[in-house]
This record gives sequence, C-alpha cells and structure tokens, in this order.
Amino acid sequence: MRDDHGYPVRNAVKIVLLNDANELLLMCMDDPTIRSLGKQYGGHFWTLIGGAIEPNESIRQAAEREIFEETGFTTADVEIGAHVWFGEMDLVLYDKPTHIRQEFLVARTKTNDPSLAHLIGREKEVVKKVEWFSLDRIINSGELIYPVRLPEYLPDVLAGRYSPEPFEIDLAAQAKR
Repeated sequence: MRDDHGYPVRNAVKIVLLNDANELLLMCMDDPTIRSLGKQYGGHFWTLIGGAIEPNESIRQAAEREIFEETGFTTADVEIGAHVWFGEMDLVLYDKPTHIRQEFLVARTKTNDPSLAHLIGREKEVVKKVEWFSLDRIINSGELIYPVRLPEYLPDVLAGRYSPEPFEIDLAAQAKR
C-alpha cells in the first residue's frame, strides 16, 4: 500500500503504558535511519513503546506482542484499555520515506521492571533503554520525546478522561532541536 506521495504505508500501534504511579514508559532509541523528511539525524530520542501491526493482526494483538517484545510484560502483567488517539505523518524510516499511520492504546501495569531481553531484529541494536517518566519529567526534559506534543495530550489520559472515540493527534509537529 502507498500513500498520496507514493510512499509505502506502515500501520503501527503505540502504547501509552502507565504504572501505578501514573508514570509513562518510554523507550530511548539511537537509530540514524529514522529521521524527519528533509532533516539530518538529530541523535537519540525517546518514544512510546510499540511498532508495526503485522498482516492479519488486530491493533490489540499488535499491542500485546509489542509490549512483550519491548518490556517482557505478558498479558497477565498488563491491562490494555482505551484506544485514545490516532495520527499520521511522513518520516524517513530505515532510510526510506514512509507514511506512518499510528494508533494509540492506553495500558496499565503494576509491574515496574521492564526487560529488553525480548527485543527482535534491529531493535537489539537501536533500543538503548526504557524508563518510567512522570508528566513533569516529560514537560521539563531537555531530551527529544515523540510525539512532540505528548505533554498536551497526556494529562487527560493520566486523569482517566478518554473521548468515546479516538481522536487525531499531531504527529508531524517538529521538535525545536
């Protein structure tokens, strides 16, 4: 499948994984093959866990698989909840312009010790660590965190206020880096 620009389309799921302290799990990546269109690689960045939705896989199934691969948490450790956001953007992914469609699910866990032992493929090389971030840490961080407008969208989720239907968020906002 290709978008209007002829770019391949990548359907993906991102998980807003929260612990009992209402902290969000973010993953630090250092992958020079991922960058904004027309931009040079800006160095490591933080992002929500998640990844591609495989053929014949539901959004929820993809979320469960990605949670396990990127944290080691199983379905017994995590409760997947609302589908809260969606968004689209063009990005250079693995050195190729790609149209990204992302769906965002909220999930909660009581487990606070994620493991990177189940990473697969390129992830083993480019994922550097995962850490829990409070909203305050996200807002005040000098590090690059995607989506850039996460501090605007996250407070309602942390308060348990979800729209009855997922709404579109701005994934194309550029960092001031």
